[in-house]
Amino acid sequence: MTKPMRTLDLETEFKRLEELIAGSQSFFLAGHLNPDGDTIGSMLAIGSVLKRLGKKVRLFSQDPVPENLRFLPNAKSIHSRMPSARFDAAILLECSNPARGGAIEPVLRRCAKVVNIDHHKTSEFYGDINIVEPHASSTAEIVYRLFHNMTVSVTRREATCLYTGIVTDTGRFHFPATSPRTLEIASRLLETGFKFSRINDLLYATKACESLKILGRALESLELKAGGKLAVLTLKAADFKHFGARSEHSENVINFGMMPPGVKAAVMFREEASRTTVTFRSRGHLDVSAVAKAFGGGGHRNAAGCRQRGRLPEVKEKVLAVLTRLLA
Repeated sequence: MTKPMRTLDLETEFKRLEELIAGSQSFFLAGHLNPDGDTIGSMLAIGSVLKRLGKKVRLFSQDPVPENLRFLPNAKSIHSRMPSARFDAAILLECSNPARGGAIEPVLRRCAKVVNIDHHKTSEFYGDINIVEPHASSTAEIVYRLFHNMTVSVTRREATCLYTGIVTDTGRFHFPATSPRTLEIASRLLETGFKFSRINDLLYATKACESLKILGRALESLELKAGGKLAVLTLKAADFKHFGARSEHSENVINFGMMPPGVKAAVMFREEASRTTVTFRSRGHLDVSAVAKAFGGGGHRNAAGCRQRGRLPEVKEKVLAVLTRLLA
């Protein structure tokens, strides 16, 4: 059941989580649907530390680990099959509400405690413990803070996972949420000696052929609206079928919509079987998370998303009407 929003003492919540970890033996870890580098990296890092502490851990993602993240240590330990066991605690990462983790409600009912770790301001305080820090650059940054409080030394492999989470969610330290603390944590991770240049190469200089073809199709669809302030990208289900591509191959395509001069916001529509995924980006004080929330989604002020049931033209018309008013 969703709990009402309230102001939390983060240090108290961190302490409660430390005590929960110390007193529990089995953990269920899950991230959001269509997982990204922050979700997967954070999950793998926490899973690794819990295992080093002698805990039993089940890592779950309803959608498979994206191809470009399968290089991460122990990525194969993330399962897509729903477990039937009971757990002392569930830790949900980057899930603004439990439904963001997929059809996990039956598992959560078999967990004695639920922990919500998130950095989205639209996060609902549904957990028994809620570590929600909207000013953090990433969930990986929050996870590092947890390890620091627990006086856990991060291994090179765990640092690889956390760095991946931070570097992807900050857009290579480009987005406004990047803070001095973000850079300090990245520096500490680099001290473990992992090959960060190789990670950057795998993340940003290596693209599947399907990804490049989907990018080309998205750029062909580019439209400028609201007097050139809004960029609109559209990917149809037929595009993915034509190129043999999956949804993960459209990761980061939305960022190209922000490149034309004068654009203040970008939106990408991705048609799926029975729904449309909508991704938003913006600059400055333009809050696209409010638009996403109006359509059942959420996110950050400058990066958000939602999913809508219905045909692509109908979803597009509704969302564009709201965005156009916002930019008027």
